[in-house]
Amino acid sequence: MMHSGHRVRKLGWARLDHRQPALLDFRGVSAIITVVGAVVMAATPLSASAAIDVSPLDCAGANACRIQSVYAVVFWMAMFVLAVVGGLLVYAAIRFRRRDETEPAQIHGNSRLEVAWTVFPLVVLLAIFTLTFTNMDYVRNGPPGPITITVTGQQFAWTYKYPNGFVAGTLTIPAGEVIRLDVTSRDVLHSFWAPRLGGQVYALPGQMNHGWLEADHPGTYYGQCNELCGIGHAEMQVKVVVMSKAAYDQWYAGLKAAVFAPAARI
Repeated sequence: MMHSGHRVRKLGWARLDHRQPALLDFRGVSAIITVVGAVVMAATPLSASAAIDVSPLDCAGANACRIQSVYAVVFWMAMFVLAVVGGLLVYAAIRFRRRDETEPAQIHGNSRLEVAWTVFPLVVLLAIFTLTFTNMDYVRNGPPGPITITVTGQQFAWTYKYPNGFVAGTLTIPAGEVIRLDVTSRDVLHSFWAPRLGGQVYALPGQMNHGWLEADHPGTYYGQCNELCGIGHAEMQVKVVVMSKAAYDQWYAGLKAAVFAPAARI
């Protein structure tokens, strides 16, 4: 019997060994797929895979740059607070670490410290509040502008109506001009946002919100609806074409009133 049991155990190991090559084959297929995928990605032209710059930190207009400047000040103030608080925590952990079984001196309050950790955060918060409050009107309302365009959001596209009645699916504006925006929605909540040109403006059904943007240089700038508005939300992109003043005047003079379908892009 012992000999028979030994044979069973040997057969069991043989079965396990027989299954092992299948697992190795599967891993080999995975490795091949990975290598092929890497080769395909390497062969893809850079222009086809290059990311589009939509970072608000790379501002390209007065409104966006004002927002970025406020953000930068708040960010570095936050980093200063982090360094001070983190530094004090590390200092306290090292300086007052437990060295033996002796009970340390008991402290029952320190007026200077209590005043400091009350006044310091208050000063920081007041500075951030003042900086934000004094810039809110400029970011929200901005300077007067010669052109007002009505922006309408709908699932899942934007349309832009110019003063002469022309409607398009792409926002075309002149460089160096303040463009006033009247923003609304036909169905659900949307949010118009071209990060490099200005802050976001909510598009509400039955309500007209107001905003503005300005581009310093000609080019094409992109954005996205910033509110989840349905299954096609990812398709609701913003495209802003900025022309030189002379080119824009020529383009605008040649327009005829027309209404494009919501999915139109010019």
